[in-house]
Amino acid sequence: MIDTLGGFFLAEKVEVALGIDSGTACAEAVFTVNQTKVSVTLTSTGLQLTKLSRGLPGCGGRHIPASVSYDDILSASQLQHTSWFWNLFCAGQTHQLVIHTFVRSRTKKCVWRPRQLILGTSSIDTVREWAIRINGGIRQSSHRPHSLLVLLNPFGGTKKAREVWRDIALPVFDLAGVRCTSIETERAWHARQLVSELTLAELDRYDGIVAVGGDGLFQEIMNGLLDLRAQGSQMAAVAARMRLGHIPAGSTDAVAYSINGTRSQLTAALHIALGDRMPLDVLRVDTEDRKHRFAVCVASYGYMGDLMKDSEKLRWMGPARYNIQGAITLFRGRSYSARVSWLPAPLSGRARSVCGVGCPVCGSTDLNHTQTSTAFNQPSHQSLEEGNWQHVEGEFKSVMAIVTPCRSDQSTLGLAPYGHLADGRIQLVMVHKCSVLQYLRFLAAIPQAGIEPGQFHYVEVLDVSAVRLEPIGRESSWNVDGELLENNHVTAQVHKGLLEIFARGVEM
Repeated sequence: MIDTLGGFFLAEKVEVALGIDSGTACAEAVFTVNQTKVSVTLTSTGLQLTKLSRGLPGCGGRHIPASVSYDDILSASQLQHTSWFWNLFCAGQTHQLVIHTFVRSRTKKCVWRPRQLILGTSSIDTVREWAIRINGGIRQSSHRPHSLLVLLNPFGGTKKAREVWRDIALPVFDLAGVRCTSIETERAWHARQLVSELTLAELDRYDGIVAVGGDGLFQEIMNGLLDLRAQGSQMAAVAARMRLGHIPAGSTDAVAYSINGTRSQLTAALHIALGDRMPLDVLRVDTEDRKHRFAVCVASYGYMGDLMKDSEKLRWMGPARYNIQGAITLFRGRSYSARVSWLPAPLSGRARSVCGVGCPVCGSTDLNHTQTSTAFNQPSHQSLEEGNWQHVEGEFKSVMAIVTPCRSDQSTLGLAPYGHLADGRIQLVMVHKCSVLQYLRFLAAIPQAGIEPGQFHYVEVLDVSAVRLEPIGRESSWNVDGELLENNHVTAQVHKGLLEIFARGVEM
């Protein structure tokens, strides 16, 4: 639903001071918003609004914003009225300028909904001139996408990716003037194939690639994009500047939740259309059979691996399969012998703070360096031959390598509440052999508090930059961002800020 800030408008005297550069010139005029006179100043960064009258009671004058930044505006347009009601009561009284922007939820700031800020005036020329100037100011931004490749998975999660794209995301991109090429995937790993087979000319047409589906689709696109970066030369340079976006339509949608703080598809589409950008850590996972995969949320061995493997048999049940299989896996009470090794993260840069908009930890990432880095293309076990490795051998209920906060509906604070999107760290969680009741307590604490050091004596939580697991005897399975690995002898290394994404971080 669109929040329309406007209503019935009376014609007002307009005074406009126009400059030369339509992108940055200042202009001033008096408009009417909800029966309230408002002085509006157009600057190089957006609109400043000052109320000149109190307006009529109940007309919503108190909800008029003091300012609207270009960074928060999709576009501006002239509003045309064709209804019999308007023609009968308001004909000839006003022309209207519509600012297409958004408003934050009162209960959760990170959830956005579209808003139309409607400015009324007696001058059609003023409406046209201001629309041109505002849209020109928006175009001055170099980070706005002009063309996007959109991949949809119509079979994943709730199977509503088509509807999400058609009814929610596409209208937002149309308002923002973003050209989109949409393709539906047909099978597992089709998205990775589509991206990795793009030619240089095809890739160069786009400013970003968007996943409309679940976490698995995002992972496929990311892996395909990193395949292109591994080719080197000009292809690597073009692929490195490509931003990724996630419009959630899956079962868990941990990627969208972690970067935006919500599974709201509209919020995700707005972040992409507005051109928000920030870096994201990526985990490279190498197996003993010389295969590798990249992930951005969590890699789990033990309980979560068993749950994912066994729940595949219940895929027909949809997301409910995870709850049912989770209970079955819990009461089986399995533990696994393994040797776990890790490379401690540097003490410098360690911060016990929640990652959000303007995060100083993630803001220190040099995008120019990460975009040109080729370290991700080297197998983890080769790049980590030296270092102060530490080891432990024993029986474990589970071992988890958490890359980002990994938020979800089940854990709104995240598995790692003080994890960051781009700090170059892994939170290694080792749950040693314990009773079913003890492991249940561990799981029950996650939705409320996430996983923190010192919660339970049988749980170790460490900051590391790399981890290695060597199974001993009976093996579980590795669940890497919702996908199973074929080999369980794993070495994983985090690459700081390797990807650029359409996001600004979670608004608290």
